[in-house]
Amino acid sequence: MKRFGIIFSCLVLSLLFACKPDPVEPDTPDDPGQDTTIVNHRGVLIINEGTFTYANSSLTFYDPLADTVENYVFLNANGATLGDVGESMCVLDGQLYIVVNNSNLIYKANAYNFKCDLNGAYMMTGFYSPRFMHPVSSTKAYVSDIVGTELWIINPQTMTHTGSIPMGKSTETMVQVGQELYVANWSKYYVQDMENNTVQVVDINNDTKIADITVGIEPNGMVVDRNGKIWVLCEGAVWTEDAEDPTLWRIDPETKQAECMVTFDKNNYDNPHELAIDPSGTLLYYFRNGDVHRVNIDTPSEEDDSFMIPNEGRLFYKIAVDPWEGDVYVTDARNYVMEGAVYRYSDDGVLKFTFDAGIIPAYMLFY
Repeated sequence: MKRFGIIFSCLVLSLLFACKPDPVEPDTPDDPGQDTTIVNHRGVLIINEGTFTYANSSLTFYDPLADTVENYVFLNANGATLGDVGESMCVLDGQLYIVVNNSNLIYKANAYNFKCDLNGAYMMTGFYSPRFMHPVSSTKAYVSDIVGTELWIINPQTMTHTGSIPMGKSTETMVQVGQELYVANWSKYYVQDMENNTVQVVDINNDTKIADITVGIEPNGMVVDRNGKIWVLCEGAVWTEDAEDPTLWRIDPETKQAECMVTFDKNNYDNPHELAIDPSGTLLYYFRNGDVHRVNIDTPSEEDDSFMIPNEGRLFYKIAVDPWEGDVYVTDARNYVMEGAVYRYSDDGVLKFTFDAGIIPAYMLFY
């Protein structure tokens, strides 16, 4: 549901909403008087996208130490659903920020009990169709947008817009290396005269675009390895008449040059998509032919990805790796209508735990 633009117009919801964290050690809650049922735990928060236009996105919390699961944690905390198509999350200063794509909103909530502070600014609009939020300080974050051609600048504390950077293209996933932000230009569905085969570079000190780096068509995932190099997985638009072979690229932040490391056969049943990296910054995980595959950054090749977690008839949808333990988490969208599932595997591919989640479990956040 997310991957082909789940965004048309704003669905304004009079709801209470919230958000949750990233690979960051937790702080104590801002208000010690609040209910803090999940304080001082490291866990996984899964955003369930929900059915497009049905405003039934939800959050699932999983405690990997106790193997306990709680679904609908935002609904339980606030008495309201998240809205239409939950897209992504991040955590900053004990607050959870959740991007709700088709509702055109970012919500702010306590990162440990999922409650919104109704006495403060907890909801932000003014985007075209937001996708990801990347904080760079307590008072500054960037927000990508799949419909507009600007990269938004916001103040997370006050939940206000503070500026924007003209990019000329729609923007998607983001990673940071030093004082530079790397922004993928994945989709041209809404900005059809753009080239969607670049990664753009922003200087976060002066909020200016300083480079465009050419990669393959549809860069849909980026990670940073142990050497500070950026890996970009490009889908190749294999379902269109402009299709090219999917590719895996490595960008050198020093030279701003990209090198194609792997070329996949576009005639395969399913193109590679999604991208995650293990805690050592050495092993890259992605989906290929519906299964989980893995390559080493030192020997990337189509032949090297012999490691595989087979889907066994499941509809694998998103992938993430525990940044501390290295366990591999894979979501199963099932039929995109019924409630999905999440599978937790060890780093050698052994299934350790399975749990049910909401409709279309997608983005996963570790904290």
